[in-house]
Amino acid sequence: MTAPASSDRMEPNRDDPRLTDLDEVARRLAEAARLSGAVLLAMRAARDVKIKPDGSPVCSADLAADHTAKAALARLLPDIPVISEESVGEVAPAPLFILLDPLDGTREFLAGGDSYCVAIALVRGDRPVAGAIAAPAGGRVWFAGESAFVQAMSADGTPQDGAQAIAVRPLPPSGPTTLVSRFHGDAMSDGVARALGSAATLPMSSAVKFGMIASGEADLHVRGGQTMEWDIAAGDAILTAAGGVVLGLDGNLPRYGLVARGFRNPPFVAASSEALARRALAAV
Repeated sequence: MTAPASSDRMEPNRDDPRLTDLDEVARRLAEAARLSGAVLLAMRAARDVKIKPDGSPVCSADLAADHTAKAALARLLPDIPVISEESVGEVAPAPLFILLDPLDGTREFLAGGDSYCVAIALVRGDRPVAGAIAAPAGGRVWFAGESAFVQAMSADGTPQDGAQAIAVRPLPPSGPTTLVSRFHGDAMSDGVARALGSAATLPMSSAVKFGMIASGEADLHVRGGQTMEWDIAAGDAILTAAGGVVLGLDGNLPRYGLVARGFRNPPFVAASSEALARRALAAV
């Protein structure tokens, strides 16, 4: 089907009762992400890789996690359309819709690494208002609505202990800890890390990078290569709620649900503060 562009969609109803408690929405997204993450963890041996038309890999674990996430979202947040990486084009964006990446970091997953995740975001209009990122190998789930949280999770997706509120940290005097893509490095990211005098540059895959900045474990991530909206929408919601920011190279906030550009994102900067983000943009 042909989905309408963002500008063609009706404005979301600001009085929608589903939006009255965004932290509760985020907890529901986190539940769906945890359940899907448990599927990924149980299928770590999956190696039946196919290459999609866009050149990215997909395996049976992607598809199983996608099925689990959609079933959970239909139960937890019914009647909200879900646009997934694994079924893009089948569902059109609406005034209120969900972006789902059932396995962000497929190459990391296939290589036996730990920094892969499930990322789910609720988008109102063209901005995410709640999100969740479950990293099953790391045993954590980050989620946010009005506020941002992190919580431990077990291998079967069960939440452990209570959720802890998180916030970005002040920039260390020694300089930022910069997270770079393990499998998709680019010269722009490396150049910005050097220009800002990064105290450490750590390779990492997937939207886990947003969670680490939001919980004060790192400070900056710059991405010059291609990403898709479902790769970053949940991280955008979580980092924003934690006091950080995601900006495009034009200095503006990213927009979502843009069918005309095939849901592709332009390069961006994710940082613990707007000041650090704009320093990074200046370095670009």
